[in-house]
Amino acid sequence: MVALDLDGTLLTSDKRVTPRARSAIRRLAERGVHVVVCTGRPPRSAFGYAVELGLGHRFVCFHGAALADPSDGTLRVRHALDPAVARGALGRLRAAFPELMAGLETDHGWYLDPALFDLRTSEARLGPEAPTAVGPVEGFLDAGAIKLFARHEGTSAAALAGVVDDLPLYRTWSSPTMLELLDPHVDKRDALQELCSELAIDRTQVAAFGDQRNDVEMIRWAGIGVAVANAEPVVREVADLIVGSNDADAVARTLEGWLTAAGPGGAHEAPTAGR
Repeated sequence: MVALDLDGTLLTSDKRVTPRARSAIRRLAERGVHVVVCTGRPPRSAFGYAVELGLGHRFVCFHGAALADPSDGTLRVRHALDPAVARGALGRLRAAFPELMAGLETDHGWYLDPALFDLRTSEARLGPEAPTAVGPVEGFLDAGAIKLFARHEGTSAAALAGVVDDLPLYRTWSSPTMLELLDPHVDKRDALQELCSELAIDRTQVAAFGDQRNDVEMIRWAGIGVAVANAEPVVREVADLIVGSNDADAVARTLEGWLTAAGPGGAHEAPTAGR
C-alpha cells in the first residue's frame, strides 16, 4: 500500500495532480499496489482527486475521523466530535478572540459563520459546493459534528490551539492560520491501520508520504515514512526518507524509482528502513 497526503505532498502548490504522478499511481495499481489518499480534507473536496486517480476503494478524510468511498459517496464516521466539548472550545475561543470566525463539518454538510463565509467568498476558496447553511456555528453543533475550524485575523493556528490545549480535542492545522479541532482519538495512522487490516496488509508493506504535523503518526507507523522537502521539521525528523518538494514532482519520481527497482511486472514491497 502507498498512502498519500494531498495538500503539500501529492498536489502541487496550485492544487493539481501532475500527469507524471497520475501515470505512476496507475502503474502501481496495475501491479496490485493499493494507493490510498489520506487527507485532512472533507470528502467533498477530496472525491475529485480520488476519482481522477482511479481509486475505487475507501480513502481517509478529516484527518482520519472518517473513511469515504468514491464509488458511491458513502461516508463512515469513525470519530464524531462531542458537541458539548466543541461548544466549550468555541466559547473559550470567542471569549479570547471576539472577532473569531468559525466553521463546522458534519457527515451531511458544512456550516460557516457569516464573517468566515464572506472571507472565503472573497478569497474564492469555497470551491464548487456552497455551505449547507450560514450563521453562528453554535446553532449547528448538534447536527453531527466531525470537525470544528476557527480563524482569527492576525493570530496563528498555534496560538488559537493554546487557548484550548487542556480540552479533550485533537488540535491540528494544515494552514498556519486555520485551527482544526476534532475528537481526541482522530489519527490518520489509525484509519490507515484499519484499511490495512481489511486488506490483510502488514504495516511493513506500507509507504506513507506527508508534509504536515497531522502526517507524523502515519509516517512513523508505516514500513517506510516519506517526507517531502517542503515538510514541517517535525515530519522530516520522523521520516525514513526525505525526497524533493511537492512542486518538483517528488512523489511521482519516488514511485517511479520503486517501480523500476521492482522490475518488469513485479509487485513492489516498500523497504522497511530496518524496522
